[in-house]
Amino acid sequence: MASDYTTTGGGLKLKGAGVDKKKKKKRTKPADASEPTTTDIVKRTLNPEDTKSPGRSLSPDVAEQAIRESGGRKKTEAEKRHEEYRRKRLEEKLKREGVKTHKEKVEELNKYLSGLSEHHDMPKIGPG
Repeated sequence: MASDYTTTGGGLKLKGAGVDKKKKKKRTKPADASEPTTTDIVKRTLNPEDTKSPGRSLSPDVAEQAIRESGGRKKTEAEKRHEEYRRKRLEEKLKREGVKTHKEKVEELNKYLSGLSEHHDMPKIGPG
């Protein structure tokens, strides 16, 4: 009876799927290798541009922290104009349409959909 319920072990294999190789385990580096050497320190001190601009540092975490400490990212003139133009458009839209509740928006959409021909027929949204 035991032979009726025997199964093979392992995961399922799909047709056409590539051969999966086992990933090699990464070895941890000794503590001595993580300490900066004197040549690294000399290279950092000789290149002052890297210390001035936080975006050029090797680690993104360090760059992000430096930007926060320096008072935020400076926007270019084009970015400032874009933000201003976007804010003005939003204000104009709010003045023109006013603040509508979700129910009012749904009613307006249903009214618009009822005016369309059958070619554009869509079911009405919401109750009613």
